[in-house]
Amino acid sequence: MSGTNIITYTAASIFLPYILTAIVLGFLAIYILVNKRTRQLIFIHRGSSVLKLSFVYILAIPFMYRNWLGLAVGVGMILALVLGLYLRSVMTRDLYEKILTLVCTLSLTSAGYAMMETFVNYISDGGHSHRISAVFSHPNYFGTIVGTVIIICAYKILTNQEYKWFYYLVAGFNVISMYLCKSMFVFVEVFIGVAILLLIQKKHKLLTIWLSAAAIGAFLVFFMGMNLIPRLYDVSVTVKLRQKIWQLAWEQIKHYPFFGHGFMSFSYLFNASYRNRTIPHSHSIYLDLVLNLGIVGSVLFLWYFAKYYISVIVTCVKKKNVMVASLILAVTGAALVHGATDLTLLWIQTLPLFLLILAGQGTEEKTEQIAVALNYSNNYTN
Repeated sequence: MSGTNIITYTAASIFLPYILTAIVLGFLAIYILVNKRTRQLIFIHRGSSVLKLSFVYILAIPFMYRNWLGLAVGVGMILALVLGLYLRSVMTRDLYEKILTLVCTLSLTSAGYAMMETFVNYISDGGHSHRISAVFSHPNYFGTIVGTVIIICAYKILTNQEYKWFYYLVAGFNVISMYLCKSMFVFVEVFIGVAILLLIQKKHKLLTIWLSAAAIGAFLVFFMGMNLIPRLYDVSVTVKLRQKIWQLAWEQIKHYPFFGHGFMSFSYLFNASYRNRTIPHSHSIYLDLVLNLGIVGSVLFLWYFAKYYISVIVTCVKKKNVMVASLILAVTGAALVHGATDLTLLWIQTLPLFLLILAGQGTEEKTEQIAVALNYSNNYTN
């Protein structure tokens, strides 16, 4: 199986029903691990050697505490990162742009599914409007996918790529999906992501217009009472619930700051629920990381990503090549802001899409180590 096929299957599987996504991505990650040709391309990036220690830690801690759900999620996280590391190694510029176009195209299938689900719910439930999750298990996961696709469309349009009308069309359908999933914070995610794109690409006039439009929208929503953002009336209840969850997580971190209890520690430790649904995590990417892995595990886990983002920034500053880096930083900024109030990245479909976009840094890397590995891979394939 070639690197192009693996990348294509990864992108396509994201828009399948999530159980099928897990099967396809799990198979791809295991294939990468067991195949000598692909396995040697995993840990060739700066900081990835420390990530090996992180993998051991991710499995050892929940095993020690018998946190079996956390152990299973840890295995899934490792497989996802193996896939992401490999994608970074084999990604080319032309393939990256084609894959982004494929992602935009496939998002139309989930938009169509969401509209059909909305219609069926409306007919079968007396006109009641439910939150839509399409094939993504939860509306907030759907919202994260939708917001990311809109940022990709903005990237395609701002970098003057062909068929702009198509990306406007895709963005329009995903705006509809954004309203159907009724995820409040995805609006902020899209705003932040597009603003970062405009800033890095030095589109100062468009950035001014974008910020002005956001200011007008905020005025209409908060001062004129216009219902432009779904479920905004529910924000006070949501914030109060989040504050209680964050307080529980913070108290646990203060008592056990160093090692954590593995992934899904919040569910393992507290067994809390809301409206008869288990609260699976602390609804904060920052609290949850330390709660799950402790300070020691968090440092091990983040070491690779620190090295990664340094390389992205170096690409922007020294090489003056901001095209792919602008998308990577835009999606990252949006995810980090959204992560302050939720943990939508920890899912079968959202994390692979995020890692797929991060793999774009591989298009800019020309280190001798990667060049040699890629040359070996291409010779083997041919």
